[in-house]
This record gives sequence, C-alpha cells and structure tokens, in this order.
Amino acid sequence: MSFFHIDQINGKWFLLTPEGKPFYLRGANHYGDGTYLPLNREEKYGDVANWRASVVQRHRDWGFNYLPPSIGPSEVSTGPIPPSRGPNGLPRSNAPGYRTDEWSAKAFTESGMPFTAFLGHPKQYMGYSGNMPDVFSREFREGVDKRCREFCAPLKDNPNLVGYHFCHNPPWHEHAGSFFDWCHEIVDDGSEARKVWAQLMRRIYGTVERWRETYTTPIGSFDELADLKFPLDGRISAVRMRRDKVAFMKRVCREWYKVYHDAIRRYDPNHLILGDRNSVHLQPLSDWAIHTMAPYVDVVSINVMGPMHVALQEMEQVTCHWDGPIHLADTGAGIHNGTYPKATYMCRDLPEFENVYSTYMKLGVEHPQVIGMGWCGYYETQSMRSGLVDTLTDEPEEGKVAVVRKWNTWMEGAYARRYAECVRATQEPPV
Repeated sequence: MSFFHIDQINGKWFLLTPEGKPFYLRGANHYGDGTYLPLNREEKYGDVANWRASVVQRHRDWGFNYLPPSIGPSEVSTGPIPPSRGPNGLPRSNAPGYRTDEWSAKAFTESGMPFTAFLGHPKQYMGYSGNMPDVFSREFREGVDKRCREFCAPLKDNPNLVGYHFCHNPPWHEHAGSFFDWCHEIVDDGSEARKVWAQLMRRIYGTVERWRETYTTPIGSFDELADLKFPLDGRISAVRMRRDKVAFMKRVCREWYKVYHDAIRRYDPNHLILGDRNSVHLQPLSDWAIHTMAPYVDVVSINVMGPMHVALQEMEQVTCHWDGPIHLADTGAGIHNGTYPKATYMCRDLPEFENVYSTYMKLGVEHPQVIGMGWCGYYETQSMRSGLVDTLTDEPEEGKVAVVRKWNTWMEGAYARRYAECVRATQEPPV
C-alpha cells in the first residue's frame, strides 16, 4: 500500500505511513496563507513563498510531523487588511487574524511534509446561519464536484497526503445554533429541499388531516406544500415540529456526507476521508449524525479543548456510537495574561500549559481510538490565545515551543513502543 492508511491492531487504531510505520499526527493549525499574518511578513520574508517555507521548517524543528489545514487563523475576513499600527501610531500587538483560503494542492505538495487538506464548500465555517446549502440541489452537487476536481484530482497519487476534511462545525445537533435556521433557509419556494420536506411530511403523517393536527394550515392535499408560504411553521405541537425538523436534518446530513464522499472518491480513490471538523466542546454531535456519517468517512474528526479529563468527557458521545479511529483535529489551550480570554480553555501558567499538551500526547498512547492531534493554533492572536508564534514579530513563543518540542519528541518514541507492543500481542500464541 503506497498511501497513509489505518489499521486496528490488538484493539487499538493506528495511522500508518505508506511504508507501514506508526504515525501519530502532530501539527499546528491555522497558519493562514501569508496575506494577513504575520503583520511583518513583507519586511521579514519578502514574499509568501519564503514565509511558507518558514512555516514548514518550524513544524519540522518543533517535532511536528504534518501540516494541518492552513485555514484561519481566526475571524472571517470582512474588510481590508488591517494596518500593523493602531490609530495612536503604536504597533498593533497580537492583532486578530482573518479566515483565509486553504493552501493550494500545489503549495502542499511543494512543502514536502505529510498534510491533511480542507475542502470547505460552500464555506469554511458552517456554524453560522446564512449561505446554508440546499444539499439536495444540483448546484450543491456541482459545487462540491468542482472543488474536488480542482483540489483532489491533482493529489490522488501524492504519498504525503493523509486525507481530506470537509468543513468546520455543521450543526448536526438540534442544540446547535444554526440547526433550525438551516431547515428554514433551504426549504424555500421551488427548492429541492422543499420537495424532500413535502415527501417527509407525507411519510410521517400519512394523511393531510393528521398533518393539520400539528401545523393547522388548511391545505387539501400534500401537493399544496409545494406552494405553501411557511411550510415549517405550525401552532399546535412544538414537540412534533421539532421532531419533524430533526428528521429532515437527518436527511440533510446523509446527503451532505454522501455528496462529499462520492465527489472525493470520483477524483481520488486513495486517501482517507476525515469528514467534518466537529467542535464537540461547542456543540455536541448527535448520535444519529454519527451513525449517518459512518458509511462515508474513514475517520471521525472532532475538536476538543482542555486537559485530558475534559477531552474524554467531550469525546464520550462520539465513542458511544463510533468504534473507528478518531482524529482530535483542532485542540488547544491558552495562557491567560490579563487580556480577554478567548480560547476555550485558559491555563494559569506555563506548567499548566505543559500539563495540557502532555496529556494530549499521552492520550494518543493510551486511548484505543485516537490517532492524532492538531494544535490550535500556529499564531497567537487576541481571539486565539493558544498560538506558538507572535503575530506582530513572527517570533516563537519560546516557553510554549519548548513544551511542544519536548513532548513531540517524547511521543515519537512512546508511540513506536505502543505500536510494537500491540503487534507483539497479536503474534504471541494464546495461553
């Protein structure tokens, strides 16, 4: 086998290199594309190519072994590039980053490092309402197909590619912020989603009379749902309306994963499908979503924050319903320094930071499903506070970097020993 692949050995899942060696993913997320950060990029590096080479070299020097997606490092870009100095003429220290495009397939190839890639169609972050796709539409299928044709096809024979992520945080739980908004947004007049909704109502209720007991609108047949102005609104039973929308979103979820899976496999039959990057510390993954995505992914990717006991707690809903490999795709912790603490988990000091980072390394050895971790993130910004490089000077945060290098080095040996133990256990004759 000439590509990264997964295998379960003596009950533990491992990611293996094309040569069959154990490979625990370690890398720093959210380094961007050199457009916005670092703020001194032009004076220090001159061009993006030189800056990009520095990102790769630092990953190597600090004991990381892969490049996670470049997207980020934080907020959505809504205006011009911010000035490096504030209104008072002083340097704008740790200015917020901006959500940037993923590196191109060519840039990742030229890096020479193993990497995971992010497809992000129709948008990177799905946790916000607006521009939510009608996944049943031809437009959505063609958009995903175009993205995969342009990005995946050039990479299908690349031995350094681990696999593909879809998007950040689709709302696969009714407690997620944009869950019901997605329902209402796409069930529009004449949409394919409207047709799916009408079919679902016919299937659930059987008769129009029964449907009216929930939604009250005096239609004479289910065919009239095609032209109804507010087809999801009703007045009788909030419980049943919520149930119906959950049933509809299950179908949205299935179509989402199927379209992505089929498009990737159309252009790349060789690399792993890593699915969405689901921030379970912000919104849970429902059990139905895990079961729905299972046939279409090789790895379930989740984002968790904090020390090991917190990570395990956040992972429980996933591990209850998914027996395969898990990638902690985006995890981290900041150190509170008096500014507003935007990171999900804030450490008091560097020793606590080391405790958090080391527990994620140990988790990869001890947990039977975890195959890797992407740290959040590369840049230290006001909205991240867990980065390894200052946004103004582009200088490493030396204390954090020393911790990262120490435990990445430790992990290299510990993971190899864990793999050898599992292999040996399968070769020993039964007692």
